[in-house]
Amino acid sequence: MSDDKHERIRRRAYEIWEREGQTHGLHERHWNQATFEIENEDRSLGARPPAISGAEVPGPAPQSRRKKGKRGAGQSDVEAAEALAMRTGITGDQAQDLIDRLGDDPLALDEAARSLRASER
Repeated sequence: MSDDKHERIRRRAYEIWEREGQTHGLHERHWNQATFEIENEDRSLGARPPAISGAEVPGPAPQSRRKKGKRGAGQSDVEAAEALAMRTGITGDQAQDLIDRLGDDPLALDEAARSLRASER
């Protein structure tokens, strides 16, 4: 992995950590989510990312599960829901419900997901 890409992933993982309330012990999930997001961004820009070693990054949903919606950069509703669920710790079904109700606003989605997660505790 190039130093530039590694730095982008590191910065994104830190942003995710901050956005999720600076909870310690979730560094691997934050790193994997950041890697997933950066890889998707690179793909949407036409870049061919190098193979990732040692990280289990979720791949695209099987074709039969894909539901094309209003997601940007070639991202399906299912992929967006999976990313939201990983980023916020809610279930995929909960994430899909929030996306269906709130649309594409990432700040509104993250805030609603955190509220939902807090109400379940």
